[in-house]
Amino acid sequence: MAATIKDDAPYKDFALRLQKLRKDAKMTRAELGEKIGVAGRSIINYENGERIPFGDTCVKMAQVFGISTDELLGVENPEVEMAKARAIDEMGRIYGSTAANSAQAYLDGTNALLAGGTLSAEDQLDFIAVMRKVLVDAEIRAKEKFTPNKFRTPEWKMRTEGMRKAADDAMRASDAEQAERSDLSEENA
Repeated sequence: MAATIKDDAPYKDFALRLQKLRKDAKMTRAELGEKIGVAGRSIINYENGERIPFGDTCVKMAQVFGISTDELLGVENPEVEMAKARAIDEMGRIYGSTAANSAQAYLDGTNALLAGGTLSAEDQLDFIAVMRKVLVDAEIRAKEKFTPNKFRTPEWKMRTEGMRKAADDAMRASDAEQAERSDLSEENA
């Protein structure tokens, strides 16, 4: 199965870079997946520009190719790109693909602000953390507000409560990340 990169793929540049690295290493997708501990389908998702690898997978992949994670991701600040990817995946996990696509659109709309050097790397991460919270909260509020009463069954209420708990967990995680960055910057000051 070939990985086809659409023109509007969120991680098109990464996909092209990964395909070239893998082919230059004369490796199949299955071989790469085995070396880094992911399924072949994940490699296809990376190579079609739909996803980028997170933390430890990114490190393993960079090690396989003998390059830095910065070179692999092709960004000056890979931590920002990882934070954006985490926010998008979080929306997809909690609310589904439509919400993930909305998160992608919102975060892509901020690329000029984030890439333009207007914000420091730490401020970019804080901005993304706040966006995560806004997106998660907005999605749950929309589900609660726009669901007609006739569909508000006990099952719907349980599912909505589960989403609210997942949203609250996501917001707490975002707050913890911001607090940790703040503590580190105060220690380094």
